[in-house]
Amino acid sequence: MKKSRQTPVLVAVSILLIIVSSLIPSAQSAWLGALQTLMLGAGLLGCCIAFWRFAKGGKGGKGKS
Repeated sequence: MKKSRQTPVLVAVSILLIIVSSLIPSAQSAWLGALQTLMLGAGLLGCCIAFWRFAKGGKGGKGKS
């Protein structure tokens, strides 16, 4: 996959993980609560990585051809 398409896909998957984790009824079981926490953490980590790639991607491209 092209590097220019990786960041939007990562953001979309991360947002999807965050939304799905909010739909899990964590009050019913400790395992569901742990699953919800893991999915939320993965979603937030993916958003942070996507932001880092976006912020880092604009540097150093002016003088190169």
